[in-house]
Amino acid sequence: MENMITKIGGLLLIIVLGYILKQCGVFRSEDARILSKIIVNLTLPGALIASLASFSIEMNMLSVIAVAAIANCVLLLVAALISRGRDGATRALYMLNIPSYNIGTFVLPFVQSFLPAEGLLAVSMFDAGNNPMNSGGAYAVTSALIGGERMCVKTIASKMLHSVPFDTFLLMMIMGGSGLHFPPAVYTIAGMFGQANAFLAMLMIGLMFEIQLSRNALGDVVRIVGVRYAFGAVAAALCYCLLPLPESVRRVVTLSLLAPIPSVTLAYCDKCGCKPSIVGVIHSMCIAISLVSTLILMLVWK
Repeated sequence: MENMITKIGGLLLIIVLGYILKQCGVFRSEDARILSKIIVNLTLPGALIASLASFSIEMNMLSVIAVAAIANCVLLLVAALISRGRDGATRALYMLNIPSYNIGTFVLPFVQSFLPAEGLLAVSMFDAGNNPMNSGGAYAVTSALIGGERMCVKTIASKMLHSVPFDTFLLMMIMGGSGLHFPPAVYTIAGMFGQANAFLAMLMIGLMFEIQLSRNALGDVVRIVGVRYAFGAVAAALCYCLLPLPESVRRVVTLSLLAPIPSVTLAYCDKCGCKPSIVGVIHSMCIAISLVSTLILMLVWK
């Protein structure tokens, strides 16, 4: 537990350092856009390739994939409904930050440290259901909606296929389902790219973070975070009590539904014109809430 708290503390420290360096003039808020392009086009695809290197579909775990997919779709629909009538950037703020979960850099380390080996398979299954939304699905729907485009499968599919993370995820799913694999060297190199993903994402949050927010912006932050974690708490409780799966798997699903927002959302928010300061506060709050929730659950389950 101490080792895990140290790791999470390190991530929070990167956010603080990013904010301090911005205040000292070493970085500017605009530099976050450069980081977002690096994350979307380099480090996140690398992290996906490395994390899905040994992925294979297990039939008895299909319900875990279904939970992740349904949770994302429900949250995206709720976000679209409660943001009706708002300007495009604000709608994007809701629709990009309410759904999807940070599994690889948040849930996975806890599972590796504290749960049995079958928990790792459950993490992969949940991420398989989560990644389509995480890697471009939410962005495709959001950008089509705020851009006034016709909401059809062709439009959404086209936008998703123009997302490098989604293309990477799709390739890894096809290869995993077919039993195909890259040479080991490819996964090693991809892992080198992926290792930088968490650092760059936390640094980006620090550059975007602003302490002072307007009353309207604060209201949006509270609504987004509140909806996300209210749904997560109810869904986690239901899944833990009702899913006909081993307890270790149900614990993974519970932790995943209370995970923070994935780092790639920062880049998609930038593309949709969301105000960086608000996005930074939302992500910082979610990391703190998810950390506290996870530590409490770990202590209860111990």
